Amino acid sequence: MRALIATGLFAAAAAAQGGDHRADIDYYTHHYDGADIALSRFHCGDAGAMRNSEQRSAWLACYRRFAVNYKAALPVGRTIPSEVADAMSDAELAAAQQLMNQVFVQIAQEARQQADLVLLAQGGDVFSARSASGPLPGLPAQTRQLPDQP
Repeated sequence: MRALIATGLFAAAAAAQGGDHRADIDYYTHHYDGADIALSRFHCGDAGAMRNSEQRSAWLACYRRFAVNYKAALPVGRTIPSEVADAMSDAELAAAQQLMNQVFVQIAQEARQQADLVLLAQGGDVFSARSASGPLPGLPAQTRQLPDQP
């Protein structure tokens, strides 16, 4: 019995020293929400509330900071810490990349819709919300195109 307890304590200590990344792996494979790359992280403000050119310019500058951050996070999976990625099996890494790909596309579409509102208020080139699945200006091509839906 003592040997069993000692073995369990040794395994727990080794996991703690070696970096038990189960919670991190679970986050990237099942719960990744894109908070690290989302437009909301930059606190650009309400895109529909832009009333003058100064506000619109400030919002677009904020959007450019978002775009730089988005590009830096590519390719999908790049933001997974290396020690966590090293601890993942091939299947876990594939699941994480699949979930992250879906989240990246969704975040890019939402950011595009917000930019459309600002551009509409500005009277400049406007892209419809329906075209949000197309490539974003200032952002790299999305990893996977989504079909337009009515």
